Amino acid sequence: MQQKNKNPPVIKIKSGRLPYVHDSRTFDLGNLLPQEDLSKIPDTFNWGKKIPRDKWGHMGNLKINNCTCAAAGHLIMNWTANIGKMKRPTIKAVVQSYIDLTGYNPEKDGIGNPIEAIKALKFWRKQGIAGRKITAFAKLDFKDIKQLKQAIYLYGGCYIGLNLPASAEQQYYQSKKWTVPAGGLTGDGAPGSWIGHALIITGYSKHELRAVSWGREIIMTIDFWQAYVDESYAVFSNDFVKDNKTPTHISVELLLKQIEELKKND
Repeated sequence: MQQKNKNPPVIKIKSGRLPYVHDSRTFDLGNLLPQEDLSKIPDTFNWGKKIPRDKWGHMGNLKINNCTCAAAGHLIMNWTANIGKMKRPTIKAVVQSYIDLTGYNPEKDGIGNPIEAIKALKFWRKQGIAGRKITAFAKLDFKDIKQLKQAIYLYGGCYIGLNLPASAEQQYYQSKKWTVPAGGLTGDGAPGSWIGHALIITGYSKHELRAVSWGREIIMTIDFWQAYVDESYAVFSNDFVKDNKTPTHISVELLLKQIEELKKND
């Protein structure tokens, strides 16, 4: 008897994220970090360890191109799991956010259109995704791995955009690990030869990152991130706050003051 393919229908997802669009009004994380004690950041850390690697939920992203909103849902889960009881946004709520953001019509628009990550982040801040708003977001220096690790540790994860190569599809199913293929950045290894995608990073080690996409955790090498990353953001939210501080002891009052100073200089 022929066995049924148990792989999720990721192949049906065309491209949920459009390439990076620069917006000069976006905060730079480098302007916030100098006031933090960066010497205490551990070499290895994973905020996502409280959630089983295959229990994140796909947030609708196996059927429609809502990865920019699904990534927000996963970050909400990650934050809340680390300050108390985890809150899991429903598929309905995340999809409704995508509808409100894009005008998507489930009955007419098939899998929907991709959007820019920054458009989703702005919507998340102003209108909310799955009923929850963020305070602010700040972009990282392009391909700065040290800053990426700082953002993950200090702010409970990182929201990123990748131009995934065709080789990443097979790796997702088989090895569960994204690496730069032996042939390098050409052919199936060419950036964007599969899809543009938004997802979150929950942890890191010396050579690897822990990402969440399509409902489960996947490992990517730092070389892979550097080869295919298009944009990365630290996101600031009350969902990562307990007793007026983050789990990494950042004072909310101080953070808000920093953000207000950035606004004045905008």
